[in-house]
Amino acid sequence: MCSKDKPLSKMRIAITAIDLEQAEHRGIAYLSKGLISSLSDLGAEVYLLTGFYGRRLNPLMKLSMSKQSVTEVDCADILDQFCDPSNRMKKIKKKKYYDLDEDLITKLVNKIVNFINKSKIIIDLLVSVFRFYLRRGRFVGRLIHLSNFEHTPYFGQERVDYLSRISGFLSIRDIYNCSNLRSKRFLFKTPIIDLRKFNIDLLITSCPLSIDVKTNTKNGVSFLQLIMDFIPLSFSKHPDHPFGFYNRLKDAMKTDNCFISKASREKICLLLEKPCSNDEKNIIYPLPSLNINKLQLASKVKNLRGISKKYILFNSSVVPRKNLHFLINIFQSSELASKGFDLCVAGKIHDDKYGLDIKKMCESDTNIKLLDYVDETEKAWLFLNAYAFVSPSCVEGFGIPVLDAASLGVRVLVSDLPSHREISNLVKANQEFRLLDLSNIDNWIDELNSLNSLELDMDNEINNRLLNFNLCFNHVKDIFETTIVDLVT
Repeated sequence: MCSKDKPLSKMRIAITAIDLEQAEHRGIAYLSKGLISSLSDLGAEVYLLTGFYGRRLNPLMKLSMSKQSVTEVDCADILDQFCDPSNRMKKIKKKKYYDLDEDLITKLVNKIVNFINKSKIIIDLLVSVFRFYLRRGRFVGRLIHLSNFEHTPYFGQERVDYLSRISGFLSIRDIYNCSNLRSKRFLFKTPIIDLRKFNIDLLITSCPLSIDVKTNTKNGVSFLQLIMDFIPLSFSKHPDHPFGFYNRLKDAMKTDNCFISKASREKICLLLEKPCSNDEKNIIYPLPSLNINKLQLASKVKNLRGISKKYILFNSSVVPRKNLHFLINIFQSSELASKGFDLCVAGKIHDDKYGLDIKKMCESDTNIKLLDYVDETEKAWLFLNAYAFVSPSCVEGFGIPVLDAASLGVRVLVSDLPSHREISNLVKANQEFRLLDLSNIDNWIDELNSLNSLELDMDNEINNRLLNFNLCFNHVKDIFETTIVDLVT
């Protein structure tokens, strides 16, 4: 298809990148990456809206340098922050309940450091508020083109491989701080992003935000908000505060919007006491996070991290709502370990009470492998070689790891949630996709025990999984891209 035949070839689209700025990329980041890839394939010029900005040059330095050199330096600064945002996304660690007794000097030093960190955050917020009112709530930012990304020092880093599909950055310092302050109702008006100067037709947010836009678009959509889930309102241990999140949802519902599952849409409309539409066109199912290139590369790898036994796979960041403690308990109650199976846990284990509890549960069990963070090739290998994928989540907006496993045709054992049922229908899953009631523990244990009777020739199985994935990915991508075109045009 030549560029003039592509349905979005005349469009300039900005996408919020707040999820891609985080130290840990979760499901929402994979949704953003899939969106960037598809919009690019459909012919659009894609720009990332980011709070990152050029930091090394002050205004006087910029005046004495050529415009092209300033752009080069600022672009490098932004790329560096996307590659390693930890220097910006610093969070104050809560004191752990299991810390050992500290001496008086250590306690004093920690209190001083904690006070300084809190003071910096407060000062940054006050400066953001000052800038907000100085601009009268309107933001324009800088459009920084990114050309020849493959010739930059940052090319080849897995974390930012999606940047090869974008045309540049729309850098607006403070925009996410101000959106966050507005969601908490600390600001009296909503931040407005003026896209007219750069002829950007549409802004898409990959999560609900308290912002508004101005564009030159007279017909069609100029602002589209993607809404992932309702979990901060339903799960107490979620890091988002429910008041701010509620207001973000409320603000997003005032604009053109879409949801990643019917289950999310119905629940959010119920919580916001809004009428719920049955329109299929405002549901956009995410793409699998796996890709065929990584899978083919992983298929040539014979061994990973010393894993030599048959295993079942759990893949997710280790947070309470993912219910990993339930899976560990049923695995230890089943016959799998005695039959030569391991449980492999692939996902970030956080430095918190829940992470510590999980480590304690597993410390004396040699059949449970806590792999922590895995890269994309390792993840692909784990999915390709697993005897089954298990996800006993308590609550989900969608469940991209479940979609990954189902797309390959791996045996899937998941909690019977509405979003998981939607995934089963989306991929036209067969009997290998099992929806299980969390209250029926015996049923889960029976399903785990039944895996022992599976006789898999892994070489043939891997080839079949690659074929399954190709077919399923193309099917889901067609649906995804058709929905995008309908939504934005």
